[in-house]
Amino acid sequence: MERHYQGGVPDIKDASICHRWFYVSRCLLPANWVDAAVADIVKVSRIRNESLGLTGALLFTGRRFAQYIEGPAGNVAMVQTSIEGDARHGEVQTIESGDGQGRLFDDWSLAYAGPSLFLSAQVESVLDEAPHSAARLISILREFATPED
Repeated sequence: MERHYQGGVPDIKDASICHRWFYVSRCLLPANWVDAAVADIVKVSRIRNESLGLTGALLFTGRRFAQYIEGPAGNVAMVQTSIEGDARHGEVQTIESGDGQGRLFDDWSLAYAGPSLFLSAQVESVLDEAPHSAARLISILREFATPED
């Protein structure tokens, strides 16, 4: 079975093993720029991710980003380096990283959910736990992320 992105672009790698990076960060955007800046992040990321064979999901709580990225290891590392150096993100914390079997978000170059007060409360409660529960955050992303148009 051949896997495709929602837009019909074939996956550029064997999806049986892929690298994943799951992180949370604090949003450093000024409040009056947040809506437009996050919309731009989503738009640019969907295009970039599709071209790099990456899939994943982004959640924005209004205060924090939580993002799960999966795909070829080199491409995931390139995006990770970019995000860690991005002035819009602070306190970038890796929740989970490494190789795994298959993809969790194989239908989306970037599923996006947020901002939402309900999601914010759920995510913040998980982030207050030590150690963070990757499985619980991934479940939230999978439940509330919606595919791109």
